[in-house]
Amino acid sequence: MQSAIPVLPARSEVLKQYIVSHNVVQPDIWVAREVTLTKDQNLAPVLVAIWDSGVDVSLFPDQLFTDTKPTSSGTHGIAVDDRGDPATTWLYPLSPEQQKAYPEFRDDIQGQLDIQNGIESPAADALEKKYSTLSAEQIHHLFELEKVLGFYMHGTHCAGIAVRGNAAARLVVARFNDQLPDLPFPPTPAWARHVGAAFQQMSDYFRTRNVRVVNMSWGDEPQEFETWISKTGGGADPAERKKRASELYAIWRDAIETAIKGAPNTLFVTAAGNSDSNSGFIEDVPASLHLPNLIAVGAVNQAGDETSFTSYGDTVVVDADGYNVESYVPGGAKLRFSGTSMASPNVVNLAAKLFALDPSLTPAQVVELIRKGASASEDGRRHLIDEKRSVALLQTKK
Repeated sequence: MQSAIPVLPARSEVLKQYIVSHNVVQPDIWVAREVTLTKDQNLAPVLVAIWDSGVDVSLFPDQLFTDTKPTSSGTHGIAVDDRGDPATTWLYPLSPEQQKAYPEFRDDIQGQLDIQNGIESPAADALEKKYSTLSAEQIHHLFELEKVLGFYMHGTHCAGIAVRGNAAARLVVARFNDQLPDLPFPPTPAWARHVGAAFQQMSDYFRTRNVRVVNMSWGDEPQEFETWISKTGGGADPAERKKRASELYAIWRDAIETAIKGAPNTLFVTAAGNSDSNSGFIEDVPASLHLPNLIAVGAVNQAGDETSFTSYGDTVVVDADGYNVESYVPGGAKLRFSGTSMASPNVVNLAAKLFALDPSLTPAQVVELIRKGASASEDGRRHLIDEKRSVALLQTKK
Protein backbone atom coordinates (compact mmCIF):
# COMPACT_ATOMS: atom_id res chain seq x y z
CA MET A 1 0.00 0.00 0.00
CA GLN A 2 2.88 2.36 0.71
CA SER A 3 5.00 1.65 -2.36
CA ALA A 4 2.60 0.51 -5.11
CA ILE A 5 -0.64 2.43 -4.74
CA PRO A 6 0.91 5.95 -4.77
CA VAL A 7 2.53 5.34 -8.17
CA LEU A 8 -0.52 3.76 -9.83
CA PRO A 9 -1.63 6.92 -11.68
CA ALA A 10 1.88 7.59 -12.98
CA ARG A 11 2.40 3.98 -14.00
CA SER A 12 -0.94 3.92 -15.77
CA GLU A 13 -0.11 7.06 -17.75
CA VAL A 14 3.37 5.80 -18.73
CA LEU A 15 1.99 2.44 -19.89
CA LYS A 16 -0.83 4.13 -21.78
CA GLN A 17 1.62 6.32 -23.69
CA TYR A 18 3.89 3.35 -24.38
CA ILE A 19 1.03 1.23 -25.73
CA VAL A 20 -0.26 4.04 -27.96
CA SER A 21 3.18 4.64 -29.46
CA HIS A 22 3.88 0.94 -30.04
CA ASN A 23 0.39 -0.26 -30.93
CA VAL A 24 0.10 -2.39 -34.06
CA VAL A 25 -3.39 -3.15 -35.35
CA GLN A 26 -3.44 -6.67 -36.72
CA PRO A 27 -5.32 -7.40 -39.97
CA ASP A 28 -8.90 -8.70 -39.83
CA ILE A 29 -9.00 -12.16 -41.43
CA TRP A 30 -12.75 -12.72 -41.13
CA VAL A 31 -14.21 -10.52 -43.86
CA ALA A 32 -12.35 -12.43 -46.56
CA ARG A 33 -13.65 -15.75 -45.20
CA GLU A 34 -17.33 -14.84 -45.00
CA VAL A 35 -20.09 -16.03 -47.34
CA THR A 36 -23.33 -14.10 -47.96
CA LEU A 37 -26.47 -15.95 -49.04
CA THR A 38 -29.10 -13.89 -50.85
CA LYS A 39 -32.77 -14.37 -51.74
CA ASP A 40 -32.05 -15.04 -55.41
CA GLN A 41 -30.14 -18.23 -54.56
CA ASN A 42 -31.84 -21.62 -54.38
CA LEU A 43 -31.96 -21.78 -50.58
CA ALA A 44 -33.98 -23.86 -48.16
CA PRO A 45 -35.36 -21.98 -45.14
CA VAL A 46 -33.38 -22.99 -42.06
CA LEU A 47 -34.58 -22.54 -38.49
CA VAL A 48 -31.94 -21.15 -36.12
CA ALA A 49 -32.73 -21.19 -32.40
CA ILE A 50 -31.16 -18.85 -29.87
CA TRP A 51 -31.27 -20.65 -26.51
CA ASP A 52 -30.43 -17.66 -24.36
CA SER A 53 -31.78 -14.65 -22.45
CA GLY A 54 -34.30 -13.76 -25.17
CA VAL A 55 -34.33 -11.84 -28.43
CA ASP A 56 -35.72 -8.47 -29.50
CA VAL A 57 -37.73 -10.04 -32.31
CA SER A 58 -38.73 -6.63 -33.71
CA LEU A 59 -35.19 -6.25 -35.08
CA PHE A 60 -35.47 -9.29 -37.37
CA PRO A 61 -38.82 -8.97 -39.22
CA ASP A 62 -37.56 -10.77 -42.33
CA GLN A 63 -35.66 -13.46 -40.45
CA LEU A 64 -38.17 -14.50 -37.82
CA PHE A 65 -39.93 -17.86 -37.58
CA THR A 66 -43.68 -17.66 -37.11
CA ASP A 67 -45.18 -20.93 -35.95
CA THR A 68 -48.56 -22.05 -37.25
CA LYS A 69 -48.93 -24.04 -34.00
CA PRO A 70 -48.06 -21.51 -31.28
CA THR A 71 -46.83 -22.55 -27.86
CA SER A 72 -48.14 -21.00 -24.65
CA SER A 73 -45.43 -18.38 -25.13
CA GLY A 74 -46.48 -17.39 -28.64
CA THR A 75 -45.55 -17.93 -32.27
CA HIS A 76 -41.76 -17.57 -32.19
CA GLY A 77 -40.63 -20.35 -29.85
CA ILE A 78 -40.66 -21.05 -26.10
CA ALA A 79 -39.93 -18.73 -23.17
CA VAL A 80 -39.77 -19.65 -19.48
CA ASP A 81 -39.35 -17.46 -16.42
CA ASP A 82 -36.87 -17.80 -13.57
CA ARG A 83 -38.99 -20.52 -11.97
CA GLY A 84 -39.23 -22.52 -15.19
CA ASP A 85 -42.87 -21.63 -15.83
CA PRO A 86 -44.16 -20.49 -19.27
CA ALA A 87 -43.56 -16.83 -20.08
CA THR A 88 -45.05 -14.66 -22.82
CA THR A 89 -42.25 -12.18 -23.51
CA TRP A 90 -39.40 -12.90 -25.92
CA LEU A 91 -37.02 -10.62 -24.03
CA TYR A 92 -36.05 -11.01 -20.39
CA PRO A 93 -38.42 -8.69 -18.48
CA LEU A 94 -36.97 -5.61 -16.81
CA SER A 95 -38.28 -3.75 -13.80
CA PRO A 96 -39.41 -0.11 -14.34
CA GLU A 97 -36.14 1.08 -12.77
CA GLN A 98 -34.08 -1.14 -15.07
CA GLN A 99 -36.04 -0.02 -18.13
CA LYS A 100 -35.38 3.60 -17.20
CA ALA A 101 -31.67 2.93 -16.71
CA TYR A 102 -31.24 0.91 -19.92
CA PRO A 103 -30.64 3.74 -22.46
CA GLU A 104 -27.83 5.29 -20.41
CA PHE A 105 -26.37 1.88 -19.62
CA ARG A 106 -26.45 0.95 -23.32
CA ASP A 107 -24.58 4.15 -24.15
CA ASP A 108 -21.97 3.49 -21.45
CA ILE A 109 -21.47 -0.25 -21.91
CA GLN A 110 -19.13 0.06 -24.89
CA GLY A 111 -16.71 2.12 -22.84
CA GLN A 112 -16.90 -0.38 -19.99
CA LEU A 113 -16.22 -3.29 -22.33
CA ASP A 114 -13.29 -1.43 -23.86
CA ILE A 115 -11.84 -0.88 -20.37
CA GLN A 116 -12.24 -4.56 -19.51
CA ASN A 117 -10.59 -5.62 -22.78
CA GLY A 118 -7.74 -3.10 -22.56
CA ILE A 119 -8.92 -1.16 -25.61
CA GLU A 120 -8.01 2.51 -25.80
CA SER A 121 -11.08 4.41 -27.02
CA PRO A 122 -12.92 7.71 -26.51
CA ALA A 123 -15.78 5.72 -24.95
CA ALA A 124 -13.40 4.18 -22.39
CA ASP A 125 -11.85 7.55 -21.54
CA ALA A 126 -15.27 9.16 -21.12
CA LEU A 127 -16.48 6.40 -18.82
CA GLU A 128 -13.34 6.54 -16.69
CA LYS A 129 -13.97 10.26 -16.14
CA LYS A 130 -17.61 9.54 -15.28
CA TYR A 131 -16.66 6.81 -12.80
CA SER A 132 -14.20 9.13 -11.07
CA THR A 133 -17.13 11.35 -10.02
CA LEU A 134 -19.20 8.52 -8.52
CA SER A 135 -19.23 7.21 -4.97
CA ALA A 136 -18.41 3.61 -4.08
CA GLU A 137 -22.13 2.98 -3.48
CA GLN A 138 -23.03 4.35 -6.93
CA ILE A 139 -20.34 2.20 -8.57
CA HIS A 140 -21.69 -0.88 -6.78
CA HIS A 141 -25.21 -0.07 -7.98
CA LEU A 142 -23.96 0.19 -11.57
CA PHE A 143 -22.23 -3.19 -11.36
CA GLU A 144 -25.41 -4.80 -9.98
CA LEU A 145 -27.37 -3.20 -12.80
CA GLU A 146 -24.87 -4.54 -15.33
CA LYS A 147 -25.61 -8.13 -14.28
CA VAL A 148 -29.23 -7.74 -15.39
CA LEU A 149 -28.87 -5.40 -18.36
CA GLY A 150 -25.83 -7.20 -19.78
CA PHE A 151 -27.80 -10.45 -19.61
CA TYR A 152 -30.81 -8.68 -21.17
CA MET A 153 -28.68 -7.70 -24.19
CA HIS A 154 -26.95 -11.05 -24.58
CA GLY A 155 -29.44 -13.12 -26.59
CA THR A 156 -30.19 -10.39 -29.12
CA HIS A 157 -26.49 -9.82 -29.72
CA CYS A 158 -25.99 -13.55 -30.36
CA ALA A 159 -29.01 -13.65 -32.68
CA GLY A 160 -27.65 -10.87 -34.89
CA ILE A 161 -24.38 -12.76 -35.33
CA ALA A 162 -26.11 -16.08 -36.01
CA VAL A 163 -28.29 -14.87 -38.91
CA ARG A 164 -25.93 -12.32 -40.46
CA GLY A 165 -25.63 -12.64 -44.23
CA ASN A 166 -28.17 -15.47 -44.52
CA ALA A 167 -31.45 -14.69 -46.26
CA ALA A 168 -32.70 -18.21 -45.52
CA ALA A 169 -32.27 -18.03 -41.73
CA ARG A 170 -35.38 -17.90 -39.54
CA LEU A 171 -34.94 -17.15 -35.84
CA VAL A 172 -36.52 -19.27 -33.10
CA VAL A 173 -36.44 -18.04 -29.49
CA ALA A 174 -35.74 -20.34 -26.54
CA ARG A 175 -35.60 -18.02 -23.51
CA PHE A 176 -34.56 -18.86 -19.95
CA ASN A 177 -32.38 -17.38 -17.20
CA ASP A 178 -28.91 -18.88 -16.88
CA GLN A 179 -27.67 -16.34 -14.29
CA LEU A 180 -27.98 -18.97 -11.56
CA PRO A 181 -25.98 -17.37 -8.70
CA ASP A 182 -28.00 -14.16 -9.06
CA LEU A 183 -31.44 -15.76 -8.71
CA PRO A 184 -33.02 -14.46 -5.45
CA PHE A 185 -34.49 -17.75 -4.23
CA PRO A 186 -32.63 -20.83 -2.90
CA PRO A 187 -32.20 -23.69 -5.38
CA THR A 188 -33.97 -27.00 -4.79
CA PRO A 189 -34.02 -30.34 -6.61
CA ALA A 190 -37.70 -29.71 -7.43
CA TRP A 191 -36.77 -26.42 -9.12
CA ALA A 192 -33.96 -28.07 -11.10
CA ARG A 193 -36.29 -30.83 -12.30
CA HIS A 194 -38.97 -28.29 -13.21
CA VAL A 195 -36.58 -26.26 -15.35
CA GLY A 196 -35.25 -29.54 -16.76
CA ALA A 197 -38.78 -30.35 -17.91
CA ALA A 198 -38.87 -26.96 -19.67
CA PHE A 199 -35.59 -27.87 -21.38
CA GLN A 200 -37.23 -31.06 -22.61
CA GLN A 201 -40.12 -29.01 -24.01
CA MET A 202 -37.58 -26.91 -25.89
CA SER A 203 -35.91 -30.07 -27.20
CA ASP A 204 -39.26 -31.43 -28.37
CA TYR A 205 -39.94 -28.10 -30.04
CA PHE A 206 -36.61 -28.16 -31.88
CA ARG A 207 -37.28 -31.72 -33.06
CA THR A 208 -40.91 -31.29 -34.14
CA ARG A 209 -40.30 -27.95 -35.92
CA ASN A 210 -37.11 -29.20 -37.58
CA VAL A 211 -34.85 -26.59 -36.03
CA ARG A 212 -31.49 -27.34 -37.66
CA VAL A 213 -29.05 -25.44 -35.46
CA VAL A 214 -29.19 -24.07 -31.90
CA ASN A 215 -26.86 -21.54 -30.29
CA MET A 216 -26.05 -22.05 -26.59
CA SER A 217 -23.80 -19.20 -25.48
CA TRP A 218 -23.89 -20.16 -21.81
CA GLY A 219 -22.62 -22.76 -19.40
CA ASP A 220 -22.87 -23.88 -15.78
CA GLU A 221 -20.55 -25.71 -13.41
CA PRO A 222 -20.81 -27.09 -9.86
CA GLN A 223 -19.18 -24.00 -8.37
CA GLU A 224 -22.08 -21.83 -9.54
CA PHE A 225 -24.52 -23.89 -7.52
CA GLU A 226 -22.30 -23.58 -4.45
CA THR A 227 -22.22 -19.80 -4.87
CA TRP A 228 -25.98 -19.69 -5.35
CA ILE A 229 -26.61 -21.76 -2.21
CA SER A 230 -24.22 -19.56 -0.23
CA LYS A 231 -25.85 -16.32 -1.42
CA THR A 232 -29.34 -17.52 -0.50
CA GLY A 233 -28.54 -18.48 3.08
CA GLY A 234 -27.37 -22.07 2.76
CA GLY A 235 -23.63 -21.66 3.16
CA ALA A 236 -23.04 -22.34 6.86
CA ASP A 237 -21.60 -25.83 6.43
CA PRO A 238 -19.13 -26.04 3.49
CA ALA A 239 -19.38 -29.84 3.23
CA GLU A 240 -23.17 -29.77 3.19
CA ARG A 241 -23.14 -26.91 0.67
CA LYS A 242 -20.86 -28.85 -1.65
CA LYS A 243 -23.03 -31.95 -1.34
CA ARG A 244 -26.21 -30.03 -2.17
CA ALA A 245 -24.50 -28.28 -5.08
CA SER A 246 -23.33 -31.62 -6.46
CA GLU A 247 -26.88 -33.03 -6.33
CA LEU A 248 -28.34 -29.99 -8.08
CA TYR A 249 -25.60 -29.97 -10.70
CA ALA A 250 -26.21 -33.65 -11.50
CA ILE A 251 -29.91 -32.93 -12.18
CA TRP A 252 -29.00 -29.86 -14.25
CA ARG A 253 -26.36 -31.66 -16.30
CA ASP A 254 -28.65 -34.60 -17.01
CA ALA A 255 -31.45 -32.26 -18.12
CA ILE A 256 -29.20 -30.45 -20.59
CA GLU A 257 -27.68 -33.66 -21.94
CA THR A 258 -31.12 -35.28 -22.33
CA ALA A 259 -32.45 -32.22 -24.15
CA ILE A 260 -29.61 -32.27 -26.69
CA LYS A 261 -29.94 -36.02 -27.22
CA GLY A 262 -33.69 -35.58 -27.71
CA ALA A 263 -33.20 -33.60 -30.93
CA PRO A 264 -30.66 -35.73 -32.86
CA ASN A 265 -31.29 -33.97 -36.19
CA THR A 266 -30.39 -30.61 -34.65
CA LEU A 267 -26.83 -29.34 -34.33
CA PHE A 268 -26.17 -27.64 -30.97
CA VAL A 269 -23.29 -25.17 -30.82
CA THR A 270 -22.04 -23.93 -27.45
CA ALA A 271 -19.51 -21.44 -26.13
CA ALA A 272 -16.37 -22.99 -24.62
CA GLY A 273 -16.44 -20.53 -21.71
CA ASN A 274 -14.49 -17.43 -20.70
CA SER A 275 -12.49 -18.65 -17.69
CA ASP A 276 -9.29 -19.66 -19.52
CA SER A 277 -9.92 -23.19 -18.21
CA ASN A 278 -10.37 -26.71 -19.47
CA SER A 279 -14.15 -27.01 -19.74
CA GLY A 280 -13.97 -30.73 -18.96
CA PHE A 281 -11.89 -30.20 -15.82
CA ILE A 282 -14.30 -27.62 -14.35
CA GLU A 283 -17.29 -29.70 -15.58
CA ASP A 284 -18.88 -26.84 -17.48
CA VAL A 285 -22.10 -27.91 -19.21
CA PRO A 286 -22.88 -28.04 -22.03
CA ALA A 287 -19.29 -27.35 -23.15
CA SER A 288 -17.88 -30.49 -21.48
CA LEU A 289 -20.45 -32.89 -22.92
CA HIS A 290 -19.44 -35.44 -25.56
CA LEU A 291 -22.39 -35.77 -27.93
CA PRO A 292 -22.51 -36.36 -31.70
CA ASN A 293 -24.73 -33.32 -32.35
CA LEU A 294 -22.87 -30.86 -30.09
CA ILE A 295 -19.71 -28.83 -30.64
CA ALA A 296 -18.00 -26.25 -28.43
CA VAL A 297 -16.28 -23.15 -29.81
CA GLY A 298 -13.24 -21.23 -28.62
CA ALA A 299 -12.63 -17.52 -29.18
CA VAL A 300 -9.88 -15.83 -31.15
CA ASN A 301 -9.44 -12.19 -32.17
CA GLN A 302 -9.67 -10.45 -35.55
CA ALA A 303 -6.27 -11.85 -36.58
CA GLY A 304 -7.04 -15.40 -35.45
CA ASP A 305 -4.87 -15.21 -32.32
CA GLU A 306 -6.13 -16.88 -29.17
CA THR A 307 -7.86 -14.55 -26.72
CA SER A 308 -6.71 -14.40 -23.13
CA PHE A 309 -10.10 -15.51 -21.79
CA THR A 310 -11.13 -18.45 -23.98
CA SER A 311 -11.57 -21.83 -22.38
CA TYR A 312 -10.47 -25.01 -24.15
CA GLY A 313 -10.65 -28.80 -23.99
CA ASP A 314 -11.17 -31.88 -26.10
CA THR A 315 -14.73 -30.87 -27.00
CA VAL A 316 -13.65 -27.52 -28.46
CA VAL A 317 -13.75 -28.43 -32.14
CA VAL A 318 -13.12 -25.05 -33.79
CA ASP A 319 -12.41 -21.41 -32.99
CA ALA A 320 -14.13 -18.30 -34.29
CA ASP A 321 -14.08 -14.53 -33.92
CA GLY A 322 -15.01 -13.71 -30.34
CA TYR A 323 -13.29 -10.38 -29.81
CA ASN A 324 -14.98 -7.03 -30.31
CA VAL A 325 -17.73 -8.57 -32.47
CA GLU A 326 -20.42 -6.14 -33.60
CA SER A 327 -24.11 -6.99 -33.44
CA TYR A 328 -27.49 -5.67 -32.35
CA VAL A 329 -28.75 -5.13 -28.81
CA PRO A 330 -32.40 -4.57 -27.81
CA GLY A 331 -33.71 -1.35 -29.27
CA GLY A 332 -31.62 -1.62 -32.43
CA ALA A 333 -28.25 -0.11 -31.48
CA LYS A 334 -25.08 -1.94 -32.48
CA LEU A 335 -22.34 -2.70 -29.97
CA ARG A 336 -19.11 -4.71 -29.95
CA PHE A 337 -18.98 -7.51 -27.37
CA SER A 338 -16.24 -10.02 -26.63
CA GLY A 339 -16.44 -13.60 -25.39
CA THR A 340 -16.87 -17.17 -26.52
CA SER A 341 -20.55 -16.16 -26.47
CA MET A 342 -19.80 -14.27 -29.67
CA ALA A 343 -17.62 -17.00 -31.18
CA SER A 344 -20.35 -19.64 -30.85
CA PRO A 345 -22.98 -17.86 -33.01
CA ASN A 346 -20.32 -17.26 -35.65
CA VAL A 347 -20.14 -21.05 -36.02
CA VAL A 348 -23.94 -21.23 -35.93
CA ASN A 349 -23.90 -18.72 -38.78
CA LEU A 350 -21.75 -21.03 -40.87
CA ALA A 351 -23.77 -24.13 -39.97
CA ALA A 352 -27.04 -22.42 -40.91
CA LYS A 353 -25.63 -21.43 -44.29
CA LEU A 354 -24.58 -25.02 -44.98
CA PHE A 355 -28.05 -26.28 -44.04
CA ALA A 356 -29.62 -23.60 -46.26
CA LEU A 357 -27.53 -24.73 -49.22
CA ASP A 358 -28.22 -28.43 -48.60
CA PRO A 359 -31.07 -29.26 -46.18
CA SER A 360 -30.31 -32.99 -46.49
CA LEU A 361 -27.14 -32.58 -44.44
CA THR A 362 -26.96 -34.22 -41.01
CA PRO A 363 -25.41 -32.50 -37.98
CA ALA A 364 -22.40 -34.83 -38.24
CA GLN A 365 -21.88 -33.90 -41.90
CA VAL A 366 -22.08 -30.19 -41.09
CA VAL A 367 -19.55 -30.57 -38.28
CA GLU A 368 -17.23 -32.39 -40.68
CA LEU A 369 -17.55 -29.62 -43.29
CA ILE A 370 -16.83 -26.99 -40.64
CA ARG A 371 -13.81 -28.90 -39.31
CA LYS A 372 -12.33 -29.67 -42.73
CA GLY A 373 -12.83 -26.10 -43.88
CA ALA A 374 -11.06 -24.65 -40.85
CA SER A 375 -7.42 -23.59 -41.04
CA ALA A 376 -5.05 -24.71 -38.29
CA SER A 377 -2.71 -22.30 -36.55
CA GLU A 378 1.02 -22.94 -36.71
CA ASP A 379 1.06 -24.45 -33.23
CA GLY A 380 -1.98 -26.61 -34.00
CA ARG A 381 -3.88 -25.27 -30.98
CA ARG A 382 -6.49 -23.36 -32.94
CA HIS A 383 -8.73 -24.30 -35.87
CA LEU A 384 -10.17 -21.15 -37.38
CA ILE A 385 -13.45 -21.49 -39.23
CA ASP A 386 -13.54 -20.48 -42.88
CA GLU A 387 -17.01 -20.12 -44.40
CA LYS A 388 -15.76 -19.96 -47.97
CA ARG A 389 -13.72 -23.15 -47.65
CA SER A 390 -16.53 -25.07 -45.94
CA VAL A 391 -19.05 -23.97 -48.59
CA ALA A 392 -16.59 -24.90 -51.33
CA LEU A 393 -16.19 -28.36 -49.78
CA LEU A 394 -19.97 -28.76 -49.80
CA GLN A 395 -20.21 -27.72 -53.43
CA THR A 396 -17.43 -30.13 -54.37
CA LYS A 397 -19.22 -32.91 -52.49
CA LYS A 398 -22.50 -32.18 -54.27
